[in-house]
Amino acid sequence: MTPEAQDLINLRLTQANESLREARALIGQKTCRGAMDRVYFTMFYCACALLATKEFGPSRDGNVAAKFHREFIRTSLIPREIGERFKQATQLHQDADLGSHAPPDCNRMKELLADAESFLTTTKLFLGKR
Repeated sequence: MTPEAQDLINLRLTQANESLREARALIGQKTCRGAMDRVYFTMFYCACALLATKEFGPSRDGNVAAKFHREFIRTSLIPREIGERFKQATQLHQDADLGSHAPPDCNRMKELLADAESFLTTTKLFLGKR
């Protein structure tokens, strides 16, 4: 792996950790729209970190989801349920930000937060990080 790829992985993991902390704080404040955004980005940054192991650099949101699914879910490198959770968070994020739907309520956000935590843990295990 190139030093640039390793730097990108480290950056994405830092961003994922920060987004997760922010999501926890926003859920605690019952700010569900902001929490949905941060939960989604936790997962997005995890997917970006994983893609960097295959030398895929920064990309737009839609390309990340498609590449992640192709490279990690279809090949069973990452469990299918992680892919489903990411897909669901992506849809909820788009619906809340761009659509005509309200963000999930705070109880549902707690479930989504657990999904994001699981994705981050899986990512770190895959990458051999703590």
